[in-house]
Amino acid sequence: MPMTISFRCPDCQTTISVEPAAGDREATCPECQCQVPFTPTESLSETNIVDDCPRCGKSAFYVQRDFNQKIGLGVMLLLALVGLVFVYYRRPMLFYACLGVGALFDLVLYSLLPNVTICYACKSTFRDVTVNSEHKPFDLHIADVYDNRSKG
Repeated sequence: MPMTISFRCPDCQTTISVEPAAGDREATCPECQCQVPFTPTESLSETNIVDDCPRCGKSAFYVQRDFNQKIGLGVMLLLALVGLVFVYYRRPMLFYACLGVGALFDLVLYSLLPNVTICYACKSTFRDVTVNSEHKPFDLHIADVYDNRSKG
């Protein structure tokens, strides 16, 4: 499966997804037709390992499972609300069963979904790349530094 890089257009914030080929240096936004430059590194092009971001040039990344967190939160919220209905009808064990189903759903997805690498600085997402051993799970302090919320 070819590598895919997703990033936001600086003009209209539309998500642009590209499968970079040799020599690619810019992508066209499908919404506003803006030319967005990106420069894949030699490591990314040849070994499929992310070392520097082709969009912003930074080298701070984290790895997570490729799942929309808003959908996961929505599923858990729905199951919790269904569970509260059981609490109303004095069946608290079914409330816990609903939460258990949500946790089981999360565990199954976690074991099945692939990893993605994400740039802290520009939030570019790299799919179908070899995971770089230097990239760790999300770190809130590093994210705060790149979002200018920390004095570092």
